[in-house]
Amino acid sequence: MKRHTVIPAVRNFKELEKALQAPSEWLFLLEGELIHLRNIVEMARRARKKIFMHLELIDGVKEDEASIHYLARELQIDGILSTRTSSLRYAKKYGLITVQRGFMLDSHSMRTIINTAAQGNSDYLELLPSFAYSKIQEIKAAVDIEIIFGGFIETENDLSKLFAAGVNMVSTSKPSLWQYNYICST
Repeated sequence: MKRHTVIPAVRNFKELEKALQAPSEWLFLLEGELIHLRNIVEMARRARKKIFMHLELIDGVKEDEASIHYLARELQIDGILSTRTSSLRYAKKYGLITVQRGFMLDSHSMRTIINTAAQGNSDYLELLPSFAYSKIQEIKAAVDIEIIFGGFIETENDLSKLFAAGVNMVSTSKPSLWQYNYICST
């Protein structure tokens, strides 16, 4: 049996409250401000969630080593999402789980994402948009890390298509999908 995970991608406090009730052990914070981060992390801890922050989308946080060190040591976040290899490298240095975000625009961007993932700075690879899922087997053959798909996942049918194609983890900002916790026999 294999579990399929739907990771809540949160943009505001109202969504955060719903995400904390979801079965996923993880949540992705896609937007926010530095002044609110400690409270958000504490809420996630109380709900026994691992919290990942998208560095490029949090106001008041830079993608530099000092910011990542602060997030790891002072706020004790669990991981980061980033498109930048330097941020991923710093996060690994401070013991954070890393999710490399990549945008599948064409075959060139796919090769670039694969080559970057091969450098070993990432624990996970998040690919967007989700409708590039037809490339999942090709990407899995090229990289030895777990792949998450995100972007444009809006219905239960979208989830079914992704999971049937071999995707094990998805992230979505659609709260109506956060309660799904799939188990299949593949």
